[in-house]
Amino acid sequence: MQHNADPNLKPLPTTREQRGREIAQRGGIRQLGARYIVPSQSINAECPTYVVDLVEQTCTCPDYELRHKPCKHYEACLFWLSWDGGVVSTDEDKTGETVVVPEAKKPPKRKTYPQKWAEYNEAQTHERERVELLLKSLCDGVEDPPRHPKGGRKRVPKRDLIFALVMKVYTTFSGRRADTDIRGCHERGHITKAPHYNTVFRTMEDEATTAILTRLIEESAAPLAEIENLAGQFAADASGFSTVTYDRWFDQKHGKLRAKHEWVKLHIMVGTLTGVVTGVSVSGEGDCPVLPRLIEQTTKTCVPKEVSADKAYLSKDNLAAIDKIGAVPFIPFKSNSVGERSKSPHWRRMWARFVFDGNAFMERYHRRSCVEAVFSAIKRKFGSAVRSIHATARTNEVLAKVLLHNLTCIVHAVTEHGIANDVIGTLSTAVVTKQAA
Repeated sequence: MQHNADPNLKPLPTTREQRGREIAQRGGIRQLGARYIVPSQSINAECPTYVVDLVEQTCTCPDYELRHKPCKHYEACLFWLSWDGGVVSTDEDKTGETVVVPEAKKPPKRKTYPQKWAEYNEAQTHERERVELLLKSLCDGVEDPPRHPKGGRKRVPKRDLIFALVMKVYTTFSGRRADTDIRGCHERGHITKAPHYNTVFRTMEDEATTAILTRLIEESAAPLAEIENLAGQFAADASGFSTVTYDRWFDQKHGKLRAKHEWVKLHIMVGTLTGVVTGVSVSGEGDCPVLPRLIEQTTKTCVPKEVSADKAYLSKDNLAAIDKIGAVPFIPFKSNSVGERSKSPHWRRMWARFVFDGNAFMERYHRRSCVEAVFSAIKRKFGSAVRSIHATARTNEVLAKVLLHNLTCIVHAVTEHGIANDVIGTLSTAVVTKQAA
């Protein structure tokens, strides 16, 4: 918290510190675990309350999302804690009014999360070899298209092409530089033939590859379904992958780009325990219409009990789709939401839960931050930009990143969560069963 050099000078009314002081004086701040619920200063605000994390110095208000710096709600929490704990002093300004001035206090203790380093190191050091085995098991269920009646040159098996395509994305190299790694996979017996890099490019530009990768993503979530079904908590969100290497999706979303270029938008639904992607769609459409498709894909392998998403997914159809599978929605309302006057029973039930048990509602809603962690992991490990130029190839490249993320989740779950080591056999059985059906 910043203070003026002269203690006799009071902060200007326009400063965030002064506005935070006013919010704290009004009261209404509540503690929620390690976070705090702070009421909005404006009556007509888009959201009546905001969640402040003093340890991470974050807030859910638009001001923090735009600046990523402490806001007035953060300052209000500091004042409230000082006054509530009795660590206060009084002073008088020039008008004779008594002003409460907080004294120095201990900074909040940063929350830490224990890491199982032995299991983590085991997973990291053997990740690549296990990803190759898992990917081979998945690709064994990929069938070759029927040959032309007149014959022709013998084709490279489709499963080898899909394997090479995904491994090319795993290396984060260009197609020519990744050729050495693909030949190494052939020498280790994962594929019957190492395809030429131009053949891999053509496979990536094939529209039929999109359906194959989408199916493999669904099947790769099956080994972790048992863990995710214990809590049944799933969350959805969207993010973009740049076609260049010097821009961020945050700038694109908030209109701060200096140069306009195409983006590949990825919609996903993830389990909040392991971060595995259970539903996926690559399209430029808005967030709201995509949610029913993500739910449909998720129910193929998992049993959701709760679905969290931000207000961009708020609609009667989405609430009905969530209720149809027996799950409970946790989607915050907008400033113009009608509340209990809505004709939708699903809408009225969620409104009642939001009004009468707001703390529990917001706590479950903020599980959607797990989706942000998944996007961060995908972009850090496999790149936040795509190399392909062809539109279909860009879609398939992003889907390959998601598939690789699921495979790495399985590798880490084997060591960290103690699931069975025969997940490769589980994947093979799931693929063969689906192919037979």
